[in-house]
Amino acid sequence: MKKIIILSIVAVMILSLGLVAFAETQDTKEIPVWFTEMIKWKKEQIQKALDAKQITEEQAKFFNERLDAMEKYHKENGFNFPAGCGMGGGFGKGGRGFGGGMMRGFFGPAPQTNSF
Repeated sequence: MKKIIILSIVAVMILSLGLVAFAETQDTKEIPVWFTEMIKWKKEQIQKALDAKQITEEQAKFFNERLDAMEKYHKENGFNFPAGCGMGGGFGKGGRGFGGGMMRGFFGPAPQTNSF
């Protein structure tokens, strides 16, 4: 029984290392279809807003320049996350979590009142 458990643990570890190696070898510089469609849709929305006089020419130019810069950045750098992305930021254990909440969390101080 112990041999089966040990062998299954070793098999899981080997498979997990294979997944990590597979994830590292993927080409992140390839631009996905959803991204190009998103950029195209946003540019169409900018043009519609410009035609409807909801934004100015300067604003439309600025928005399109930002979209072009974002597209260029992802062409050069791919779509992987920078180091440390997604770590920390909240107030929970280890800097993770949803923050203090509306009443400063469960262990937060009681609000000040004017009653005696």
